[in-house]
Amino acid sequence: MNKPVEVDGGCQFFKDLENSEGNVNMGYWNLICTKRDLSMYVKHNMKPHRGWKVSQVKKYFGIKGTGKNLLNRFLVLYNVTMEAMDDQKKKAKATEK
Repeated sequence: MNKPVEVDGGCQFFKDLENSEGNVNMGYWNLICTKRDLSMYVKHNMKPHRGWKVSQVKKYFGIKGTGKNLLNRFLVLYNVTMEAMDDQKKKAKATEK
């Protein structure tokens, strides 16, 4: 079982997740792209692009840590968020019927 992860509730990620303007939610998009980018950075020591900084990831998602610890904390946040979004979709489908 995963330990609770300390996250800054006022970070930009949660603001973007609540604001669903446009076709794709910006928080959801950034969550998916960051999973790819952070995994590549930690596992292969490879930046996704020249301007990418791990400090921007920490600030945007409101998490702390370095290396594998940071990736593990991010993945807990990722999994919790994805489960919550799946539950939200199921509730929306149930109310449509």
